[in-house]
Amino acid sequence: MRSERIDIPGFSQAERAQLQACCWPRHQLDQALAELARHAGLNTTDSAEHRGTQAPPAQGDDIGSWLQQEAQALDLQAETVSCSYREVDQLLQKSAPAILRLEFAGEEHFLAIAAGHRRQLTILTPAQGALAVPRALVAAQLVEAIEAPERARIAQLLNGVEVSDRRRARATRALLRENLAARSIEGCWLLRLPARRPFRQQLRHHGLYGKFAALLACHIAQVGLFLASWWVIGRALLSGHIDAGWLAAWVLLLASQIPLALLTSRLQGAIAIDTGTLMKKRLLASALRMAPDRVRRLGSGQILSRVFDAEHIEADALQGGFLLLLGAIELAMAVPVLLLGSGGPLHLLTLPLFVLVIGLLVQRQIRRRRTWTGQRLALTHSLIEKMVGHRTRLAQQPPADWHRGEDRDLDNYQQGSAAMDSGMAQLLALLPRTWLILGIAGCIPVFISGNTPSTQLAVAIGGVLLGYRALLKALHGFTSALNALVAWENVRELFALEPAPGAPAPTAATAATAAGASASAAPAQPLCYLRDLRFHYPGTDKPALQGCSLTIRRGDRLLLQGSSGSGKSTLAALVTGIHTQDDGLLLLNGYDRASLGEHQWRRLVASAPQFHENHVIAESFLFNLLMGDYWPPTQDGLRRAYAICDELGLTPLLQKMPAGMLQTVGEMGWQLSHGEKSRLFIARALLQNAELVVLDESFAALDPASLRRAVACVQKHASTLLVIAHP
Repeated sequence: MRSERIDIPGFSQAERAQLQACCWPRHQLDQALAELARHAGLNTTDSAEHRGTQAPPAQGDDIGSWLQQEAQALDLQAETVSCSYREVDQLLQKSAPAILRLEFAGEEHFLAIAAGHRRQLTILTPAQGALAVPRALVAAQLVEAIEAPERARIAQLLNGVEVSDRRRARATRALLRENLAARSIEGCWLLRLPARRPFRQQLRHHGLYGKFAALLACHIAQVGLFLASWWVIGRALLSGHIDAGWLAAWVLLLASQIPLALLTSRLQGAIAIDTGTLMKKRLLASALRMAPDRVRRLGSGQILSRVFDAEHIEADALQGGFLLLLGAIELAMAVPVLLLGSGGPLHLLTLPLFVLVIGLLVQRQIRRRRTWTGQRLALTHSLIEKMVGHRTRLAQQPPADWHRGEDRDLDNYQQGSAAMDSGMAQLLALLPRTWLILGIAGCIPVFISGNTPSTQLAVAIGGVLLGYRALLKALHGFTSALNALVAWENVRELFALEPAPGAPAPTAATAATAAGASASAAPAQPLCYLRDLRFHYPGTDKPALQGCSLTIRRGDRLLLQGSSGSGKSTLAALVTGIHTQDDGLLLLNGYDRASLGEHQWRRLVASAPQFHENHVIAESFLFNLLMGDYWPPTQDGLRRAYAICDELGLTPLLQKMPAGMLQTVGEMGWQLSHGEKSRLFIARALLQNAELVVLDESFAALDPASLRRAVACVQKHASTLLVIAHP
C-alpha cells in the first residue's frame, strides 16, 4: 500500500522548513544547552567556550541520561517531562527554558525554547540568535508523528459519511482529541536551577523580585488614594462647603482604590504560590539529603512535628509577612501625615513610644510561644511514640505505668497555652484601640480651642486612623508570622541545604572531568578501590569498620560473608555513598566522592539495603520499581521493568493486582509479602543501570524456587555484583 505524506494543516512547507532550520542537530546539542542556560540567566558559560563531558550519543540512543549529565556539568537540572496529547499547548507555553525533540521526515532535531508566550515561542537558533515562531506550528510538528495515521483513518471515515468541507476541519480536531487523549508526548527536557542554588537566585530567576516591587508600588498608591479621599471629605465636612463636586471627587478617589486593591491581591497570591513552591522544593530536597542515621534518631513524633513546621513556614510566613509588610508601609506613611496634622509633635512622639511598647510585648510573646511550642512538640512526640509501640506496651508494660507523668505534662501545656493566649489578646484587642483613644484624645484640646484650621484637624484624625489600621494589620500579620518564626527555628537547618559531610558539591569543571572519565574509564582501571577504610557511627567510640581494603573490577561476582556486627552493611553503606569514611581511600573509576559528586556517585552504584532499611513507598508498583531510574518512565524503562519482573517471578503478582503495575502498594495499598518485597527491592536495584550492584541480605527471605530465579536474574543484569550474606 502506497503511503502518502500528510502535511500539517494550516502551515506551509516553507514554514516547516524554516522551523527545521531553527533546530539544532544532535551533535551540537551541548552548545544548544549552554546557550540556552546563558540566555535564561541560569549559567554564564558561553556556548562557544563550553566543552561537554562527552559527545552526544549516537542516533537512536537515549539522549535523556546524556542531557541530565551535561546539565549537571553546568550546575543545572534537566528534568524529563511528558504530557498527554491535550496538554501540548500548556507544556509549550510554560516549559521554557527547555529542549524539545522534533522529527522532520524521520530525522531527529532539537528545539531550544527560551521563552513561551500566548501565541509565540522564543527559540534560540544555531546562529545564536533569538527568533519568534508560532506556538501552534511547534505543537503541530511535535504531534505530527502520532496524528498522521489517525488523520488518514479519520479522512476515510469522513469521506464515507460525506461530511461537508466546512465541518470537516472541526470534526477532525474533535476526533483527534478524543482518539489521542490518552497518548503520551515525550521528548521534552526542562532546564531548571538545582535546589541547592542560593534561594535569592531562585527568587530572581522566577521574577519574584519584580512582582514584589510591583506589589509595594500598588499598595503605596492605594494608601495614597486613601489619604487623598480622607483629606477631600474631611476638608469638605469641616469647612462646611460640601457639595456635589466634593462628593464626586471623594467617590472617584474611593473607586480608584478598587483596581489597585485587586491588583495587589493578585500579586500577593502569585508571589505566595511561586515562593511557596520554591520553599517546598528546597525543603524536600534538603530532607532527602539527611543522613539515614540522623532520621532514625529523630523518632516518629519529631519527624511529624517537622512536617507541620514546614507547612507553617509555607502558609504562615507568606501570609503574615505580607500583612506585616503592608502594615509597616502604612505606618511609615502615617508619620508625615501626623506631622502635618494639628497634633504635630505630640502625635509624632506618641507613635514611636507606642511602637516601642508593642515591641517589648512582642518579644515577651515570642518567648511564650517558644515555650509553648516546646511543650506541644514534646506531647506530640510522646503520643506518636506510644501509638507506634502500643502493642509492645500492652504486652510488657504494667497498666499502672501507662499514663505516668501525663497529667503533669498536660497541666504545663495548659498553663503555657493560657499565658500565650492572654498575651496575644492584649496585642490584638487592647493595643490598637489604645492608640486610637490616645490619638483622638490628642486632637480634643486643639478642637476645643478652635484656633486650628479644619484641614489640619482632618489630617490629624486621618493620620490617627491610618496608624490604627496599620497597627491592626501588622499585629494580625504578627500572629501568622510568629507561627512561621518558631517553625523556622526547627527547620532552619533543612533549608540551608548544605552538602553532606565529606561530600562537597563539585564544581562544574570537576564534575565534567570526573563524569567524562567515568564514562570512558579503561577496562584495567578498578571499578571500586578501597584501602584502609575506617568508620565509626556518631556517639560510639568503637569503629564499626577499620583497616578494610578491597578491589572490585568490572565483571566481578563477589560474595561477602561475616558474622552479625562485623561491618558488612557498614561497608555497603560506604560503597553506595550513604556514609562517608572517617579515614582511608575509596575510589570509583579512579575518583573519590568529592570529585565525582553525590549524584554521579550514586549513578555508578546501586544498592538493595537490608530488609529493615528498605521500604515500599505508598505509590504504584511501577514507581517503586523505577524510583531509582527516570520518572516519568520511558518506553525502554517500562519494557525492562516488565522483563525483570517476569524473570524474578513477579508476573503472577502483577496479574492478581487489579491495576497491574499501576496498583498502589505499601501501607495504604496492596500488601506485599516478605518475599515479594525482597524481589521488588532486587528489581529496583537492577533497573538503575548502575555499574556496580550491591545486594545486602536480599536473598534471605526467598524460597528455593524464587531464590534460583532471582540469582539467575541478578547474574544476567548486573555487570558487577557484590552480594552480602551471613555464613
